[in-house]
Amino acid sequence: MSSRDRPTPVPPRLTLAQWLHRLELGTPRELALGVSGHLLLSAAEERNVVAQLRAAVLPGLFPREFAGAVCLLTGMAPGADLLLVDAIGTWLSDAGIPFRRLALLPVPTEILLRDWAASLRESGREVLPPEMRQRRQQIENALRSCAAVVDLLPPHTGSALLRSRHFRQAQYRRLAACLAQRADVLLAILRGNRARRPGGTAELVHWRRHPREVPTEFSTGGRRRPVRPRTIVIDPEFEYTA
Repeated sequence: MSSRDRPTPVPPRLTLAQWLHRLELGTPRELALGVSGHLLLSAAEERNVVAQLRAAVLPGLFPREFAGAVCLLTGMAPGADLLLVDAIGTWLSDAGIPFRRLALLPVPTEILLRDWAASLRESGREVLPPEMRQRRQQIENALRSCAAVVDLLPPHTGSALLRSRHFRQAQYRRLAACLAQRADVLLAILRGNRARRPGGTAELVHWRRHPREVPTEFSTGGRRRPVRPRTIVIDPEFEYTA
């Protein structure tokens, strides 16, 4: 069988408890880079973000003497999450830095897509079926490239709970707490003066800067890694010029 005919391996799935246990065991040379951002960016904002990443942010994070590896942590939402995973992965590959992607899924991907479309609809932007199909394919492709998928759903979560907007919002806050507490470096795309929505990037950045304010029900416990945490916020409206 040729490599072209072989099925794409399915990434192993971990529970949140299993992932946290593996983190405690630690991989000293691997830097955990968490990414998050807005659900919708304009084409100009995407160009601005990629320009800032390539010209300033990533070279600053990973100088030539960097000798470790990277684990990219992402919630896999359409928009900034997938943009960052793709742009950072391409840059790391070009720089010869070993890396792996790890998806932190707060809800099943189909529900993630529906909530994304509903959020855009609330802001006056309707998502048409062709775009939904394109976004679904992007998520599926990104998931296949992951080393593992961490399922953040509590055990035995049924369809009734998943239909609850309050429950899903709590799941997005659980994801935010994971990134706030467990990433060595947090890279967030956040427009200036953005209101804090539960589970959104602004709340994530706030929790990162004020860790005592992470609600107990979402907390993943204290960090035991010796790496000093860093937070980098990219304003997508800023047009970078060298």
